[in-house]
Amino acid sequence: MHMEAQSMEEPKRKLARLEELIPNPANELVCDFGRFVSPYLNPSLIPLGFVRLCDSAIDDLKHGMSAVSGRPIVSRLVGHSPMIYAKLHSEISTIADAIFSREFAGAVRVLVNSNIAKKHMA
Repeated sequence: MHMEAQSMEEPKRKLARLEELIPNPANELVCDFGRFVSPYLNPSLIPLGFVRLCDSAIDDLKHGMSAVSGRPIVSRLVGHSPMIYAKLHSEISTIADAIFSREFAGAVRVLVNSNIAKKHMA
């Protein structure tokens, strides 16, 4: 499935108020995570890029260190159990549904679900 990149201005605005867009979010960490990834959205982002961005951000948060800058991350998202980070990963599709077009979010959901399936089969 080929998908064109879309403007990220509206998704960035939506990430800033994610708590208004996700009914009963699992916890406020999901909204904090949305704000954490917001600066990294770029105009050439495609669904696979969004999933990879979120997965990389979760990995950085697990280690408390930015893989890009090599600097420690100071955030309340750092220092949680692996289960919390797995929960954040499971919410990537929910975040996408709240901020992207239906087509873009649907492609994100397919990628996340296939990624989860691969992890469980490994």
